[in-house]
Amino acid sequence: MSRLSFKPGSSLAYRTGDWATQLPVYDNKWPPCGQTCPASEDIQAWLALLSDRAIEDSSLVQAEAAWRKITERNPLPAVMGRVCYHPCELGCNRKHLDSAVNIHGVERYLGDLALEHGWLHQVLTETKQTQPVAVVGAGPAGLSCAFQLARRGYPVTIFDGQSVAGGTLRSGIPDYRLPKEVLQREIDRILALGIELQLDTRIGEQRSAESLQQEFAAVFLAIGEQQPRLYTGGDQSQHSVMAGVDFLRRVNQGESIKLPRKVAVIGGGNTAIDAARCALRLGAAVTVVCPQDPHGTQHGPGTEMPASHEEVIQAETEGVLLRYRLAVSRLVRSGEHLSGLEIARIDQLHNRHGDFAPLLFEGTEEFLPASLAIFAIGQQADWQGLELLRDSEDSNILIGGDAAGKPRFAATAVGSGYQAAMSIIAELSGSPPCYEQHEKAEVLPKDLNMSYFPHLERQEGGVIADALQDFEEINLALDDAAASREAERCLSCGVCFQCDNCWHFCPDAAVIKEKAGYKVDEDFCKGCGICAQECPCGHIAMEPVHL
Repeated sequence: MSRLSFKPGSSLAYRTGDWATQLPVYDNKWPPCGQTCPASEDIQAWLALLSDRAIEDSSLVQAEAAWRKITERNPLPAVMGRVCYHPCELGCNRKHLDSAVNIHGVERYLGDLALEHGWLHQVLTETKQTQPVAVVGAGPAGLSCAFQLARRGYPVTIFDGQSVAGGTLRSGIPDYRLPKEVLQREIDRILALGIELQLDTRIGEQRSAESLQQEFAAVFLAIGEQQPRLYTGGDQSQHSVMAGVDFLRRVNQGESIKLPRKVAVIGGGNTAIDAARCALRLGAAVTVVCPQDPHGTQHGPGTEMPASHEEVIQAETEGVLLRYRLAVSRLVRSGEHLSGLEIARIDQLHNRHGDFAPLLFEGTEEFLPASLAIFAIGQQADWQGLELLRDSEDSNILIGGDAAGKPRFAATAVGSGYQAAMSIIAELSGSPPCYEQHEKAEVLPKDLNMSYFPHLERQEGGVIADALQDFEEINLALDDAAASREAERCLSCGVCFQCDNCWHFCPDAAVIKEKAGYKVDEDFCKGCGICAQECPCGHIAMEPVHL
């Protein structure tokens, strides 16, 4: 009915909107899972796409759409679904209702489904660019950057000093967590975009840094941190002492390693836990000497054990002995052979500048028997031969991933590669960087109306029992039904899923339902806020009227 044709006495004559001091605003927000994802995936969007798929739908159209949504930012979902430590789940608001959505489990499911059905990446443009880009390093950061550039038509060449691509994903993560076949198939699918891969090519040896500057319009340095930091105690002999990254590299290469009966692993990160679990599978009794406190920050900021909590639990379940708040004071030898470690309690983990510098309690020393000490106390980048590029002030040379000082997580490296690609494109095209960043509006539990959501049990894939017989993968995947049910547990924080609550509950019929959402008739909305109150997902905000 037209505003000018209402009958005298009609309720339309009372424009209740004149009373309003605030009005509802429909606005998609950025859910906390996306805010905490190191790769900035739009997690809510791909979970929504999968939850729309009926379990009996054999076409898999929605599942493929969900996979393609993930790979807008992350071209390695089958890998990341296995190895990412899912900080997204720490941010998930669902944990305040029952438990966080199993995001990494669903991501692995979609990644595996894509491999099973042979889904391929698609280019975003048929236009071929003429400016070639070099990527140094075929780890997650380098592969991610090359993927984004190739999809946008740029000719990309990846150089890597190893004989096979994958970086730390291949050399540092054991098969029981990441089968190498899965890694290789996802790498092959990235390379299928037309990316050239030159292996056994170390810059500074087989190729000079100068040649890269001359031949390529831009260079992305993603060399990772694979050079170990070694123990520098009083005994400088490295006999019976090994670096964690070197040990894992040998294991992942399939090398036959004979270990002594007792092995000590020193460190509190993922490399230490992986090394300990590998040594256990090779027949050793393993003790981890960990300087950090596993129970949070009760001894001060930054003391929390950096290894994945799930991995620590699995290690202890398998039989690894973990001892906390301890450090090595000296190596104890019998001739050239290691007989054990002298360890002591830690009084202070960091110095006043915040640097890792354990201070030991005098008089708390004890002897830990071990014939091999595996030190997993950190890695650093090997810049030999790359100094010219590292120190260049050329804006077309970028450093990313672990080598740029980013947190040492594979998903962080993937996100770094995306950012580098967008920066390179902006620089080469002369346009402002387009990171496609989402609005960082925070969606807190109080913004949701959780009374509309039923309690639903989290779906888990489980772990293979008696997993110490070999290096076969131990974490089981979600099946079709479990993945769909888990996707449906998403609360869609801040993103409208058209439940119609605002339309049903508006006392003034001021909410108008449209094909693609809702709009508010401001002539009749008096700003009561019922629509925002009854919105399950916190999509509606009440904002003041500016007169």
